Amino acid sequence: VDVRNEPDVDAAFGAVGNANGTIDYLICCAGIYRPVPFLDLLPEQWHETLQTNLTSYFLACRAALRFMRPQKFGRIVMFSSMAARTGGVNTAHYAASKGGILGLARALAIESAAANIRVNTVSPVITDTPMPRAVLTAEEMESRKTQIPLGRIGSTADMADACLFLLSNDSSYVLGQDLRVNGGSTLW
Repeated sequence: VDVRNEPDVDAAFGAVGNANGTIDYLICCAGIYRPVPFLDLLPEQWHETLQTNLTSYFLACRAALRFMRPQKFGRIVMFSSMAARTGGVNTAHYAASKGGILGLARALAIESAAANIRVNTVSPVITDTPMPRAVLTAEEMESRKTQIPLGRIGSTADMADACLFLLSNDSSYVLGQDLRVNGGSTLW
């Protein structure tokens, strides 16, 4: 499904929700990362990044909440990024989109709490996935380890564990929070 296309997203969630009778959990993890110097950033690159990284979350959350609110249960985890706080060279569009996710999640957390719907975010630092490998060399990936106190790049398993915690009853009193899964990189 094209997560930027409202009819596609609504149809997908409708099909899942109607087949199962419910939608209990949602993890929003769509994203693109294409570094461009700010003065070279074209409006279409800006829009593509915000459409993929932020608007898709709005569409998915809205579609899921249509099922979650009547049943008075739901858990939503949205992936942001440490770039939402730190920014970065050639990443204004990416950082802006990820910062928008933090604001969207907090607003939805407050608005949906009375319906027993918990909304939280996960903000990773660099994670070993195809996205950073598409723009960084192996040497650049390796050098990023020196910026992380745990001395390693995050893994998809690290991110999955964070999501499982936020979806579980172990986090029953966690609402509107950003879990920074970053190996301690913001402690320096």
